[in-house]
Amino acid sequence: MRRVAWMIGLMMMFSGLAFAQEPCPSEAPEIQKPADPNEKCRPDLTNDAPVLFVFPEDDKKPAEDAGRKPAEDRNPDGAKQVRASQTPADAVRKLPETCTYKAYAWDTKKKRSTDHFTVSKPYRDVTDDERDPNAPQCTICSEDQVTIDPAEFGVKADVIRICHVYAPQVRQALEAIAKSGAFDIEKLEGYRPGRTRGKIDKNGLRTEWSNHSFGAAIDINAHRNAIYSSCPDKIVGHASDVKNCKKGIGGAYMPEKQPRVSITRDSVVYREMTKFWKWGGEIEGTTKDIMHFSITGY
Repeated sequence: MRRVAWMIGLMMMFSGLAFAQEPCPSEAPEIQKPADPNEKCRPDLTNDAPVLFVFPEDDKKPAEDAGRKPAEDRNPDGAKQVRASQTPADAVRKLPETCTYKAYAWDTKKKRSTDHFTVSKPYRDVTDDERDPNAPQCTICSEDQVTIDPAEFGVKADVIRICHVYAPQVRQALEAIAKSGAFDIEKLEGYRPGRTRGKIDKNGLRTEWSNHSFGAAIDINAHRNAIYSSCPDKIVGHASDVKNCKKGIGGAYMPEKQPRVSITRDSVVYREMTKFWKWGGEIEGTTKDIMHFSITGY
């Protein structure tokens, strides 16, 4: 009997170990959707996103338990942020307590932004609609954005903000572009909350958030690389690529005359940015957003 009891106890112990090592649902191979940072299980994001999360109940644990001592900075809104230059090993991010943002809707009739509004609420109340469906760690909240100052790597352009998940990659790409000496970064735009996509409501307003709304997109030199519609082909790097297109927002695309500010498939901008995002010049359909790079390209 003692031997049987001993064997049963041994089996229960190994069973417990196996259960403890079972991955979170979000880590299961068959599920490709990135993990929700509010899940109680702790998914390993170090291979997918340069961020580690510290949950509220961990506040009293020593910093070394989460990796290395946190190094935080503040964005223009006053929210604590991890600096974009940090590596995954250096970055320990605490979930924000609040979610604040200012947004608008695009009026397709008046061709301008309208219906401006401001939101301020507890971060725990963030809805699925306010999370990027392609990277739920990125939300519309300003507190989830990290500041990137181009002046830090010698570029005279406006300070931008990018979702904390992608900020280190974007910063590294912009720095590489600047150091190459082959392209002049003149204008940048990142985080910009607005309903500028999707279906149109009865008032003529767009109803879906853009990738910029989540800090998962960037526009580079918009005044030289416009959005074009009614385009039959992909953009390669010639003015003739958009000869039969209809120009929308942004400056005329003239890569032969303005090679140092125009984005082409052969440019250092394309090479660096498409290491992690897609180019709007290659999206499906007849619209080509040449200035744009994002998680989906749209």
